Amino acid sequence: INVGPPADVPWYKYDPGPSRVSLGCGTLILIAIIVAMFSRGDDESNEIRALQRQVQSLEQKIDKLDANRQ
Repeated sequence: INVGPPADVPWYKYDPGPSRVSLGCGTLILIAIIVAMFSRGDDESNEIRALQRQVQSLEQKIDKLDANRQ
């Protein structure tokens, strides 16, 4: 079994060509479903926005408490 370029072609000039992979429609749909299940980007971004609002609210309350002390 010969592996690699033929003997008469230098190794730096050998190009086996592009590798070809063909995925069926069902495989692509399955990959899309798996990605959609594990990405959940919208839920996390909404949670981050809610936390930001809560932090802003707490900052305002702290500022009010500091203003009342003085």
